[in-house]
Formats: sequence, structure tokens, C-alpha cells
Amino acid sequence: MTRTIACIIFNIILISSAVAQQNDSLYVTGNRQVDFFGKPGKLLTGYQNEVPLLQGTSSNNSEKSPWLAAAMSLLVPGAGEIYAESYTKGGIFLGVEIASWIVAGVYNSKGNKQTEWFKNYANEHYSPVRYADWVLRNYGSLIPGIDTTLYYRPPTSSEKPPFDCLSWIELNRLEGEVSTFTHRLPLYGEQQYFELIGKYKQFSKGWDTEDPYETDHLTPSDQFYYYGVEFNKADKYYKISDMFISVIIVNHIVSAFDAYLTASRYNNALHADVQLKMQPTIYGMIPTAEAHITYTF
Repeated sequence: MTRTIACIIFNIILISSAVAQQNDSLYVTGNRQVDFFGKPGKLLTGYQNEVPLLQGTSSNNSEKSPWLAAAMSLLVPGAGEIYAESYTKGGIFLGVEIASWIVAGVYNSKGNKQTEWFKNYANEHYSPVRYADWVLRNYGSLIPGIDTTLYYRPPTSSEKPPFDCLSWIELNRLEGEVSTFTHRLPLYGEQQYFELIGKYKQFSKGWDTEDPYETDHLTPSDQFYYYGVEFNKADKYYKISDMFISVIIVNHIVSAFDAYLTASRYNNALHADVQLKMQPTIYGMIPTAEAHITYTF
């Protein structure tokens, strides 16, 4: 019995010594199924210090400059967002820019055409000479000491623009003496000239549908109102155009601010660096994934 126990102990010592001699060349994977239940004949050695790279994929892109993004969008709305890889927002800002320029241009063109139309209409149907005759006829005799010489030369019956026979200085002085008048007729060709002849009833007697001998100027003909509506159309078109110009300016500013934030968020995004490496095991080379997670503040 004693001899049998001694033989068993001796055999254990021999086995332990043999395993110890091979310990330096044994690679342990950390996988219990592989390390404890694998086939010893396929143990791989010599891989402890070197793990070859099979394939690597990385999502770590270079950082975006927020200030550069803002400058780009300040020049061209949406450009900074596209630079920061926010393509949807970039497209929206760029679309607003293009649409606003188109609408502003269309309504500015409509305003120009309408302006040309009402000026031609006024030149054809309104005469400051006719208006001056009416003022002089109805109020000149009521104002003591007024100089009734309103003309540099006698006007013709078909007097046309620029009505250079009329003394605008004397006409305005006469208008200033009439207590019921609130305005003075601007010089022909000025923007206010075309505006006031369709705005204030005081000037209505210059239209060719008016009775030059009627003293009442508070009930003008339909022509006066028609012209006023057409003049206001041009003004409305210009206001719409100006509104979209304001939209363009705001779009540049908002896009620049958003591009700065978008680039900053891009830099603060979570990036994952994934690499596939060949891991040696007793079953051979097995591909394994390594992930490196970084977060930039």
C-alpha cells in the first residue's frame, strides 16, 4: 500500500515538471471552453507578444472648424451645414436662399412694370397745368396781392410733360395761401408727384375727366380712384420684394449661427474606432473585434 502511494506521488511530480517546462510556450485565450476543453495537439505558441492586424475600420473623421462653418454660411446659407455634414439642414437653408431671391426678383420686376404703367397713365391723363388753372380760377381772386402769373409762357391746349411752361414756385406759393389745402404739388417727375395726384383730392382737378369749372374738389371722378389703386399695386409689389430681401438677410445670419452650433456638435459627437484582429487560439486564428470609444469635449 505504501509503495503504491509513493508511485502515484512520483508520477504527479513528473507530470507537473513536464507541464512546467511547456508553460512558457502555452497561449491562453481567456475563453474557458477553448482553454480547458480544447485539443492540446493544436496549441499555438509564440503569439503572446504579437497580434497581427487583419482589417481596420474607423469613423474618426477630422474635426470641423465652427468659425469656418459660420463664415461659409454667412456667405452662402447652408454651406456651413454641408461642411459639417448636416446635409438636410444645409439644403433647407440653401433652398430658402434661392427661393427668396427668386420671389424678391419677381416682385421687384412686377413693381418696375407697374411703375412704368402708372407713370405712362399719369402722363397721358393728368396735367398740372389743368390743375394750376383750376386753382387760379377759384382761389386767385380771393387772395389779396397774390401774383397770378403762374406761367413762363402761355400753355398750349396739348401741353405735355415736363410742363416747363409752368412756374412751380408760384404755384406752390399760391397753394400755400389756400387755407383748405394741406399739400403742395411736387415737381413733375418726382416720386411724390406721381403719388400725391392719386392720393389727395386737392389735386384731383388735374385729371382729364374732371370738370375744370366745378368748384368742389372733394368729390373726384372714378379716374382719380382708379389711378390710386394702380399706384398702390406697384407699392405693394415693392414691399413684398423688400420683405423677401429681409428674409435673405435673416437667413444668412441664422444659417451662420446654426452652422457654428452644427460644427460644434459634430466635434462633440461620439466616435467609434473598430478594428478586426486575428486572435490566436488552439483552434487556429479567430477574427475578433476591438472597439475604442472616445468622446471629445
